[in-house]
Amino acid sequence: MLLRTPIALAAVAALAVAAPALAAKPKPNTIETHGEAKVKINEYIQDGQKFVPGDITVKSGTTVTLRNKSTDGAPHSLSLLAKSALPKTAAQVIQCPACGPLLAAHQADPNTGEVKVPVVDVGQPGFDTMGTKSTPGDSVYLPPKGKVTFKVTAKKGSKLTYFCAVHPWMQGTITVK
Repeated sequence: MLLRTPIALAAVAALAVAAPALAAKPKPNTIETHGEAKVKINEYIQDGQKFVPGDITVKSGTTVTLRNKSTDGAPHSLSLLAKSALPKTAAQVIQCPACGPLLAAHQADPNTGEVKVPVVDVGQPGFDTMGTKSTPGDSVYLPPKGKVTFKVTAKKGSKLTYFCAVHPWMQGTITVK
């Protein structure tokens, strides 16, 4: 029996109105990491890690906040990388030639997870230098449940592509206006 009382209808309407608020967007000039991993033994592993939003537009000189909202307690990086060097296939994600140099620049210990250099700043101060497959660009390390900030110093008209060296499928852009 389907309930169509005014109270039941009001409850459904309230849920419909509240649903968009539950998936609120981050504040301006803020990027968050979201997601979790799921495993079905002998079938698949699914990792839903992503940047939210993936693409932002800021003025040169803006300070951007990066927050780790992932539910699985994983660390992340936000690392500038030339668009041509971004991994695009599963094989490229698994092999990720750019990840090794970036993690080495952060002095990340794969056994302990310790990161000795949380900010890699190559070139001029601030976020403006893109990496390649073999050389790191500007990068910040984001610990589990952490928050970091960085200043975008790239020139007006620049489009910075970035990814996570821990989860290379996590990718986005920062357009500088």
